[in-house]
Amino acid sequence: MSIWLQTAFNHSNFVLTQLSKDLTQDGFAQLALSDNHYQEQAEVFELHYQTLMNAIHVFAVDKDCVLLKTKTIGGVDLSSREYCQKLRNNDGEIKSVITAPFKDILNRNVVVQGVRITNKKGDFAGIVGLLTDFTFFTKALRSANLSEGSSITILSRDFTVLATTVPRYLPIGEPMDFDYVPYDKINGLKYNQELMFDSNKKYNGAYQGVFVKKASDLPFIILVTKAKNYWFMPLYITIATVIFLLLALTLFLIKNVNYFSRLDIKAQHYSKLALYDDLTGSCNRRCFKAKMMDYIAAYHERDRMFSVALFDIDYFKQINDTYGHDIGDEVLRQFSLICEAKVTNGGLFARLGGDEFVMVLVNTTGLQVKAILNELLRSICKIEIATDAGIIRLTCSIGVAEVSKATRDCTEVLNKADEALYQAKKLGRNQVVIYQY
Repeated sequence: MSIWLQTAFNHSNFVLTQLSKDLTQDGFAQLALSDNHYQEQAEVFELHYQTLMNAIHVFAVDKDCVLLKTKTIGGVDLSSREYCQKLRNNDGEIKSVITAPFKDILNRNVVVQGVRITNKKGDFAGIVGLLTDFTFFTKALRSANLSEGSSITILSRDFTVLATTVPRYLPIGEPMDFDYVPYDKINGLKYNQELMFDSNKKYNGAYQGVFVKKASDLPFIILVTKAKNYWFMPLYITIATVIFLLLALTLFLIKNVNYFSRLDIKAQHYSKLALYDDLTGSCNRRCFKAKMMDYIAAYHERDRMFSVALFDIDYFKQINDTYGHDIGDEVLRQFSLICEAKVTNGGLFARLGGDEFVMVLVNTTGLQVKAILNELLRSICKIEIATDAGIIRLTCSIGVAEVSKATRDCTEVLNKADEALYQAKKLGRNQVVIYQY
């Protein structure tokens, strides 16, 4: 039984930890949770819930311990909960927690398993967790085929009865009756500790031999009793129960291979949403900033030169105002396709927002950069977009800056490219200007 509980809760801890890492990577702390984001997160949590045998619900709270709306209600302040207080107020020393039982906001008896979410600086950004209700423990006990006169009970760390085969003597959800099992015998049970003793009084109709075991790394206690007039062998009961439940768990995991496959597809989908512009398919601002750190590091470590070109579609606002945003979106898509086709040798093209685009050109001299971008301008001039009001033709202004020894982040080189772009517009647009150091 102890090994089975360990397997189930270690599995769910692994899934919650992976989900926490994904939310940290996706910028959970800065994420503006619109209705669409709520729906996306709810779908991901629901998928995780279906893969976890001990979960009735997977949820998340933000840095203020306010419940985010997923499968049930949202906006509830949970800062008084044990898991919020432990994970928020420990300076990161505690990464995960399993609570004592309590009643949740839907008045269910539950245990919460929670994992800390951080921002990219390692600061507390929220919690992702799951609810386990008492039926999970009860189902496990129903699978145990105990001999006549025996009983098995699962207790929480505060000795609340989570499940038992003798609810008449140990009501589920109530503290244990220490008239039958001495408190001084089991108080202070430590890691993987086992105890055997006799009960104080008649229990389940007879005096009992009692076997108690602390579940390794978990706040649960397994208590097995057998009437004294029967041969008492708790080890045999434990081994038989573990073998049966491990077989059941193996079948469960095999059955859920399909869920993990769907989860991987979801993960790829959300990764794409996080790093790529949904209109053009190009790398977005977040993606650009992350990759720029690699370019800058390669320059300082291996002297791998690169230049940054900042693009501005000439009179784009006028196109939007005249022809409408649908035509404006088509202009951005066609423009991106032409520019993406010119990216070679480990370079990058990204949309920073609106009609602001940027290109990284690797291992090219200033003359080579200018030749490549002038050829690109000629290709852009050939773009024709048909509208009811006539054909739209495009031109573009480009400012270029080359990396230097002083470059430590993308902001500096972008600012220089922006100055060059300003000069290109000032000189009449539809041309390339390279920043002069």
